Amino acid sequence: MVERWRPETHTFHLPVGECTITLEDVYYILGLNVSGIPVSGSNFVNIKDVCQEYLGVIPPEGATKGNSIKLKWLKDTFDNVGENASELEKQASSRAYILRMIGGLLMPDKSNNRVHLKYLSLLGDLNKASHYSWGSAVLATLYRELCLATKPNIMSMGECALLLQNWAWYRLSCVAPDAPSAWIFPLAQRFNFGGLNFSKVSHNDIEGYQNTIDHMMVQEFRWRPYLGFQHEVPEQEINTWAACTYLHCYHIVEKHHADRVALQFGFHQQIPQPPEDMTLYHEIDMRRGIDDNWSVVWKDEIQHWNERQNYILQGQYVEGVLRHTNEHMNWFTHHTKLYISVERYMRDPRLQPSTYPDVHSMPQSIPQQNIMHQTPSLSSPQHFHEAANIPTQYYIPSVPTIPTPINPTESGIFYNLFGSSGSNPQTDYNKDQPQQPQVVQRARQVRRPRRCGTGGHLDDNN
Repeated sequence: MVERWRPETHTFHLPVGECTITLEDVYYILGLNVSGIPVSGSNFVNIKDVCQEYLGVIPPEGATKGNSIKLKWLKDTFDNVGENASELEKQASSRAYILRMIGGLLMPDKSNNRVHLKYLSLLGDLNKASHYSWGSAVLATLYRELCLATKPNIMSMGECALLLQNWAWYRLSCVAPDAPSAWIFPLAQRFNFGGLNFSKVSHNDIEGYQNTIDHMMVQEFRWRPYLGFQHEVPEQEINTWAACTYLHCYHIVEKHHADRVALQFGFHQQIPQPPEDMTLYHEIDMRRGIDDNWSVVWKDEIQHWNERQNYILQGQYVEGVLRHTNEHMNWFTHHTKLYISVERYMRDPRLQPSTYPDVHSMPQSIPQQNIMHQTPSLSSPQHFHEAANIPTQYYIPSVPTIPTPINPTESGIFYNLFGSSGSNPQTDYNKDQPQQPQVVQRARQVRRPRRCGTGGHLDDNN
């Protein structure tokens, strides 16, 4: 999925269109609140003071590194709290457990064994801790890590891989394993009980995933996978899902581009406006402004978040099958690169399906079948867009042909997104069959005898 991530738009570019991880996905998959107070403050902490105040103990020297604390020390120190423990000890154990959840699951760094102590000050009042928008903070950090992972020199990534993996499995049926477990909130539990069957999909095979996604059909992407899931959702959460606003986690600020993925909210997708330039936001990391209070530095962006009800996505609901129009897909295909598989997969007819299912008769699957058609509404998770006859103005993709790029050496990740200065998008291809690769023969290396060290190899005249 990293190969298809665009840092400019915070969206994945798939053959069926743009899509992304939204606040709705965070709520359903992780069960975290997405509405509330933004997670912000200062990155600087006094380790001794903050640990003494909120944990009741000062960690030993080997338990900390910089402003982070080891998860193992938190587990060993606070895991065995007895029934006779005082109220302060129970609260300290609760804060330590939440820190372990943040550093080990929700927002882990690449070390995966430490957590920053800046979060501890937000847990001082445990009753108030639930008022923070932890879901938007998780999504902001994942957006930032995906943006960093697109750089060629980055070999690994941190943050919430659980959210990314479950999003792909719930959205892309062509890569999802069969799971015997029922849908349970939060939905990440469904794939956590074991018994996953990968017999019909690629597994731990990067080239296999690339080939599968390149050949995916429209019905293999679930634009609204949670519509049939019976779960009562607070109104304030629903009103936040489709907000086009800023996401916060201390120094990290990322944009939630709900306007570019309108189909994920049931709306017709219009050709979007060029995204906001986030370059300056991406240049700020933990090394800059360690003493700054990011609630003050990002006060305008935080105000935008607090007024997010004014920036909720509006549009016309799609009646029938969720899919893009031809107009939108013509724009999209001229501003992206649809296929990134290695050339031998795109050229081997045995790896392409010989027949394809009729997209007119295959609605997107949902966990419960007996659902009546009703007026579309974001606050009505029971609604399901039924399959119908596809008008001619809607996009029905053809089988991926065997494209030969004009510039075969161009990377499959980097391309000109908006057709501005730079190389043109790869939409035109040579019609001729590719030539057989030429065998390059290296010049033969002539080995010279080693010198004997006695001077016998020298000429007599020297």
